[in-house]
Amino acid sequence: MEAIFSLFSQYQILKLTSRHLSTLDLLYLALTCSELNTIIRKSEHVWNRLKREAVCDGRGLKTRQEFQRLYALTDKDCRWGTRRRARYDEEIEVRVWNLKCDAGNALPCHKCGINVCEECRYVPRVRDLPGWKACRRPHFDPAWESHTVICYCTECDRNVDRELPLFLNEYCDCDQYTRWICLPCKEKEDKADVDYYSTRTKGQLEFEGDLEEGMWLHDHQQLRAFWCPCGVRAPKDTNVRCAWCKRKHNLDTWKDEDPSDIPFFDDVSRPNTSPSYLTLYLGS
Repeated sequence: MEAIFSLFSQYQILKLTSRHLSTLDLLYLALTCSELNTIIRKSEHVWNRLKREAVCDGRGLKTRQEFQRLYALTDKDCRWGTRRRARYDEEIEVRVWNLKCDAGNALPCHKCGINVCEECRYVPRVRDLPGWKACRRPHFDPAWESHTVICYCTECDRNVDRELPLFLNEYCDCDQYTRWICLPCKEKEDKADVDYYSTRTKGQLEFEGDLEEGMWLHDHQQLRAFWCPCGVRAPKDTNVRCAWCKRKHNLDTWKDEDPSDIPFFDDVSRPNTSPSYLTLYLGS
């Protein structure tokens, strides 16, 4: 054992070893004994560097292939009398091509930094419908509900702005088909969004105060008041932010967005004559 400790205490050997292990394997290795845990995880800088060298563990692809967790088929997805067969035809890439984890060609999840490959990152199994029925952008919701947006009080909004990493665009441009995020982080993100919507927003039928005293948005067939996660009512002039990236929405243009105007890879944009979702949602 002393020889193993001596070998792994040399950073170059540890770095080369991590290129053949997933981040989860590295964690299990560190948990085998206190000595290895000290070598691998004592320094946050070293641990983050080793995670960057690690390969993808293949769990995301396996979960998708087995229809588990976020990929599970719901009643509306299934054929009558079945639970394992979708009522729609999936793209050929899902059924034929994407059958193997590309472990050595992975990029870090932008939430946790763990390497995940193209086949294992979270992405919907099939495309959304075009136009207002799409969920491609986070603030688009077919039920016209104000999900996946978040509002802060003045102080918290300033703190969020200061803590944001550098982006090419100051406004949200999230796209669920191109985001590089692992499945566990996506599950945490969805749970946080549900928790915020249920505990920090109130529809006008359950809110006894004055909606005009703070931020409110249209929500399906009613108005919904918003609070900051800290518990303070969000002011009326606060920023409406994306719950995924925490960047602002450009309220002068977000009503006119149309997901069909964003091509899928080499596809040509499909024409859509229906009014944009948010034009209907917020009013012209």
